[in-house]
Amino acid sequence: MPSVLGLMEQREARARQDLESWTEVLEQAQAEVDAARERVERARVGLEELVSVLAEESPVHTPVAVPSGGGMAAAAGSGGPSTGRGERPPVWRSGMGEEELSGLYREVFAAAVTASGPVNGVELTRAVGREAESKNEVEKIRHRAYVLEKRGWLVRARDGRFMPAPGAVGRDDSPASAEHRRPGAGTV
Repeated sequence: MPSVLGLMEQREARARQDLESWTEVLEQAQAEVDAARERVERARVGLEELVSVLAEESPVHTPVAVPSGGGMAAAAGSGGPSTGRGERPPVWRSGMGEEELSGLYREVFAAAVTASGPVNGVELTRAVGREAESKNEVEKIRHRAYVLEKRGWLVRARDGRFMPAPGAVGRDDSPASAEHRRPGAGTV
């Protein structure tokens, strides 16, 4: 006759096997979820790039609508201040200031302005308070920096790092004078 202790040990062993089996299923499911998230993010970034290119190629500067999280947002060409989270920044022109930018574009530009020198995608990601260890987060921020570069707000150094375009920092300021004007400009 089996002892109570032996029965309990068998029960624990079966429970441990069940746990290992379900843990494996859960890990596989999480890997699939992570892969799906990455595909969604790549598709979103690709769509934004396509809309940007189409808007830049358009002979008439009319807003191009793009689905963004269940709604529609103007993607480019309006020339006015951007207010929506998904809106592209306007092309920089003399007299425009940081207030023309919205959301993450404004945060990325401000981080580049307050940096002590050119910054890369990881440094920008940290500066805007995002998780720099996450490849997706770094790519989101780097993508915003590329858009700001294309629109004249940032320039890219030969090593691929970003800095404010001359004149884009303030109405008539250079990036160097903005550094001296802002406290804490030496930190990113």
